[in-house]
Amino acid sequence: MRLSLDVIGYGGYFTLPGESLSLEEAIKRAANMGYDAACIYAHRPLGFPLDINSERRKRLVDLYKELDLEMGAIVCCTNFMHGNHVLLYPQEKEIMYVKECIDMAREIGSPFVRILSAFYGYFQNPLASTGYGFPAFESRSRRVSRAEDWLEAWNDVKAGLTEVAKYAQDAGVLLALQTHPEVLGNNEESLQMLDEINNPSLKIGLDLPLLESQDHDFIRQTVRDMKDHMVYSHTISLAQNKTIGGAPYSWEEVAPGSEKDPLQWEVFIEALKENDYKGLLSAEICSPVVIKGHKLGTLETIDERYKESIVYLKGLLEKYNCYSGHKK
Repeated sequence: MRLSLDVIGYGGYFTLPGESLSLEEAIKRAANMGYDAACIYAHRPLGFPLDINSERRKRLVDLYKELDLEMGAIVCCTNFMHGNHVLLYPQEKEIMYVKECIDMAREIGSPFVRILSAFYGYFQNPLASTGYGFPAFESRSRRVSRAEDWLEAWNDVKAGLTEVAKYAQDAGVLLALQTHPEVLGNNEESLQMLDEINNPSLKIGLDLPLLESQDHDFIRQTVRDMKDHMVYSHTISLAQNKTIGGAPYSWEEVAPGSEKDPLQWEVFIEALKENDYKGLLSAEICSPVVIKGHKLGTLETIDERYKESIVYLKGLLEKYNCYSGHKK
């Protein structure tokens, strides 16, 4: 296994205004920290494919070679749901966008494009509580009570994924479908989606913080179930904040191995080793960065978290003799 930095943390999405870097500068930081690879976040202001013409793509390839970096994944946030109006076409735009990302991956030599099935805000459909057994995508109705709206959403997403998977197959690029709500609420559903689409170019991105449980046996079994499908993994950690009565009321992203990290990384690494997983573990920072004094973080904060991540994870990989990178 090798360690990668997903440049999303340097896009300025979750830090103080003005605290961001260009794609090229973010890639340089990945190399300076000792990461084996850098993954390109395919959105503005970083790596949106329409902003990166062929000449710039050639310069990127040269930069990776100069820095002795492996070309990581092209990372997309996507939503293959249909719109809520007959004259809105978000799925068509997503398909066109993902095809552009696949073309860029092929041109610069990236083996994977990470995608999501659907993503409406923070992990849960706001109407989910009105469903009858399944999450709702409409307000209460007979359709909701029969889960027809949920089935429609599932099949809409499946149709979009099927189209981009075929395009990826023709391009010789793999898609790493990350288990992530909305439509794919858990890893069992991700495997069901792969089975229904049945295209060898569609694989799985499996993230430890997005497993349904941190029970040791559950982690091991989930990783085993993904043995023939997993090609990518992000390495954020999520910690819960609780009220004085013990009820969870919020969550925050923390660095792996840090004081508040609740995740079972050693179990996960051991299970990946048993699976003979040889892919990337990619550090990312993709949620609000609030620091001491209740302020938004800066580039310095992002640097610190990426450094903390690589120190901890490289130590684990070396402990279990499964680090295959060459960076000191």
